[in-house]
Amino acid sequence: MTPLARKQRPLSEDFPRLIDGGNALDVRELERLRARARRFAEEHVSPRAMEIDRRTDEDPSWFDWDLVRAGAEHGMLSFLIPKPAGGGGGLSTEAAVVMEELCAACPGIALIFGAHALGISPLLLGGPSQWDGVLSELVCSERTTRPLLMACAITEPEAGTDVEDPDLLARARITSHARRVPGGFRLSGAKRFISNGSVARWITLLMPTDPRDPAHTWTCFLVDASSEGFSVNRVEHKMGQRAAHAAELALDEVFVPDERVVSREGDGAAATMIVLACSRPPVGAIATGIARGAYERLLVWLEEDRAAKGLLERQHVQLVLASMEEEIHLARQAYMDAATELDYRALGGAMRHPAVRALGHVPAGIRKRRSVRGLLASDRMRDTTISILHRTTSESAVTRSVALSSMAKARGGDVAMRVTGAALEIVGLRGVRIRAELEKLWRDAKLCQIYEGTNQLNRLEVYRGLCRRETIACLPPLLAHRSAVPPPDAGVGGSREKILAGENGGPR
Repeated sequence: MTPLARKQRPLSEDFPRLIDGGNALDVRELERLRARARRFAEEHVSPRAMEIDRRTDEDPSWFDWDLVRAGAEHGMLSFLIPKPAGGGGGLSTEAAVVMEELCAACPGIALIFGAHALGISPLLLGGPSQWDGVLSELVCSERTTRPLLMACAITEPEAGTDVEDPDLLARARITSHARRVPGGFRLSGAKRFISNGSVARWITLLMPTDPRDPAHTWTCFLVDASSEGFSVNRVEHKMGQRAAHAAELALDEVFVPDERVVSREGDGAAATMIVLACSRPPVGAIATGIARGAYERLLVWLEEDRAAKGLLERQHVQLVLASMEEEIHLARQAYMDAATELDYRALGGAMRHPAVRALGHVPAGIRKRRSVRGLLASDRMRDTTISILHRTTSESAVTRSVALSSMAKARGGDVAMRVTGAALEIVGLRGVRIRAELEKLWRDAKLCQIYEGTNQLNRLEVYRGLCRRETIACLPPLLAHRSAVPPPDAGVGGSREKILAGENGGPR
């Protein structure tokens, strides 16, 4: 019996606080989505996981498009896209539940779909103006034999963690920049360690329009990977999660028209914080899925393999298994706390705003009319979108959400490393096949402590948001012109410098 063949517990057992009724979350719909992800994992992911890991170790540039097509058939590319654009309308909660299911089978394959969802996330903040462009195109491609993938490019050769925090961004060594030209911008520079970067057709990419002031001019652009001047320098040879490419991207005067500036110029730093608040619960779920995959494989081996005879009767092994169950359960509650907090408190009001819901009922044919699309993409509508965000949430609410998301990500990453390591210790040299699978999961787990901000950075966000109860600037300012925006409060930046000096020996 394979691990995924074990009877799945209902959501009411995995998440005891979820009740069907009086809750904005549709538990039945979430259960159906999880079952769909599990079928995809059972039918396509588990049978191919080890072979794909081996092939990508031998040739990091090899990519399994057949698997992407299979995922598209199960709706794994569109569940996060808003319903008016033809997608499933999911948010962080749905992404997290899907990621745990896929990662229990193979984290590398799951990351292909997770990185795609990350690329979509900034477009969700762009509001209705994004529904009938690339998002609609992604949904249509899912129904064909040539589905399109997305990626999100933030990390730079000289700035990794630095670009994921507003205070650090002000002092980061940014080498990329966007130069305004008639009708749009010319983008130049490099982005490194970009998941899906070499296989994505569309990339949400962040860089400053003024490299001397990245914190206030950090801007999100929607880049077509087929654009002149765009290239892939290399695909990294990875230790874990190999099925998903990590690439270095080069941009040489790549033109991006004004209509593909996501939200407004200079809103990128705040957008990055919200996107990370959306993506870190699913990363916590990735780690939880890895731990669960190792735990379930270990249980099957202990119960069925002759090489494990007598181990399950040892009290020491029973205590380790109980500790694994405990850690996985608590990691799962952490990511669900963070995801539901974001979806139904911090950002839920904006998604349910009457104006947004009304636009969702307008037929796509009308929204796609040139005059209507021009209105939706106008500066006035972009300002209105930001205004709705300010009316329906607050800096303190989003700060708390960022802190909970960071806690879930950091906790999950550590749990994945502990559980996979403990499973390997119990198996020892007894089982050849299970050891290879557990060793792969252990390699896969390490990345969960690094991407989406290192665990150290994430715990600093927990310290600021929950221990000190600071309020971080997590919302784009109401003012459309960045020149009118005052610099960050010196006291906040000073406190971060003190923290960094204590942690790392000085500011980066």
